[in-house]
Amino acid sequence: MDPWATVIIPLYLLVMTGAVLYHGRKAKTFKDYALAGGSLPWPVICATILATSIGGGSMMGYVGAFYQYGVMYFWLVLGSLASQLILIVFLSERIKQLDIYTIGDIFEMRYGRKAQLIAGVINLCVGIAVGFGMLASLSALLSSYLGISEAAAGIIGVLLFGITVTMGGLKGAAVTDTVQSVLIIGGAVAVAAVSFTRAGGVEGLSGLPENLLSMSAPNLPPMLFWGMVASSFFVNFADQAAMFQRINAARSPKDAKKALLSSSILVAVCMGLVMIMGLSARILLGDGIGENQVITELLKTVHPLVGVLYASAIIAAVITTANAMYLSAAMTFSRDLVRYFVPELSDRKMVLASRFFVWAAVIVSYIVVRFQPSIMKWILIGYACITCLVLPLYGGLMTKKATPASGVWSLALSIAGVVVWETLGCPWQVNSVFPALLLGLAGFAAGCFHSIKSTEEQKKLVDRFRRKAEG
Repeated sequence: MDPWATVIIPLYLLVMTGAVLYHGRKAKTFKDYALAGGSLPWPVICATILATSIGGGSMMGYVGAFYQYGVMYFWLVLGSLASQLILIVFLSERIKQLDIYTIGDIFEMRYGRKAQLIAGVINLCVGIAVGFGMLASLSALLSSYLGISEAAAGIIGVLLFGITVTMGGLKGAAVTDTVQSVLIIGGAVAVAAVSFTRAGGVEGLSGLPENLLSMSAPNLPPMLFWGMVASSFFVNFADQAAMFQRINAARSPKDAKKALLSSSILVAVCMGLVMIMGLSARILLGDGIGENQVITELLKTVHPLVGVLYASAIIAAVITTANAMYLSAAMTFSRDLVRYFVPELSDRKMVLASRFFVWAAVIVSYIVVRFQPSIMKWILIGYACITCLVLPLYGGLMTKKATPASGVWSLALSIAGVVVWETLGCPWQVNSVFPALLLGLAGFAAGCFHSIKSTEEQKKLVDRFRRKAEG
């Protein structure tokens, strides 16, 4: 047990939790709770995107992945960066001007209520799956640093996530994300610099096996790995928690665009630092350490204060990502699912339904993580689920030929493909993203020939999306 950690980490958790509750106390309406009133300036949006994108998967899981598989894993970072640039240049302003809460709102306007319901279920799967990964990250870290059992650490995580999400909303999360993003960057710089130096710098890393230094090394089955790269590319186009929710919380389309550009650069830099940590850990620790344990073992090799700084940065990243995911799932639950069956649901009851869902979700997360604590597994399943939304989402916004059946069939077939393929254990080592995309494309194309065509109102959404954004 690190004496510095036993003081700094609990104090940090208390301060951040108090800050979230203080700044989130004014959230009275659903828009206040879910989108911070849609009035956040771009620096705050930038910070909250960074803090959400760099979660436990990045600061713990990715360090272990680079340690085990080498620089080839940076393809996932490049895939994500490429899609963010496309989002910035072509899509963010158009999305902002649609004035929506959830991705399900777009599916309802373009395809109807059935598509909204299926898209809502998919978004729930995304939020909950990534939430599992975040709880696994936090449990492993608190257990290692505070000397408590993972079961006790998991209970702390459940309470922390439940309280901050239900009482803070996006306003509370966004304000504290600004502080935590500084901690995330500072922690990454400090540990990367120290571990890189202790590993011998460039000369030391050049001594690693060739397969760890090559972007084209076959360290993972090709169809499994490139499916991961594909999902990291597609995920930003339909990521409600880190992208859509943040874009729609910006006070203008221009603010959303500035925030995306600056955050994409910072995320790429942070992931470069994470890669340095993973490769340095291979030199300092040798082979044979489990992916989830690499970062905790690496931190034991640096000064305790530096280690606690990074541990606090991981906690910051985990909390912000978990908050975003559970809040996104809660929005979907109340607005896209509960409201589907209770159309006249009041604004106040939507907020209450969202808060009820969060507590139920974090309790389920605790139970599941006790049996399957893998961080990256849950995150990659979440990515695969998001991919199911991309084709019918943008296909419907770009062409008037798509019918309501196009959206419903594409969504249903693609998510069924992910569920079945993952249940079968990814046969032939093919990533579930590929059958999901093929089935989704088949459903979308077949739907274009359906006898029930889109209404004029549904087609107008295409014109709204194509129109150049104002302001």
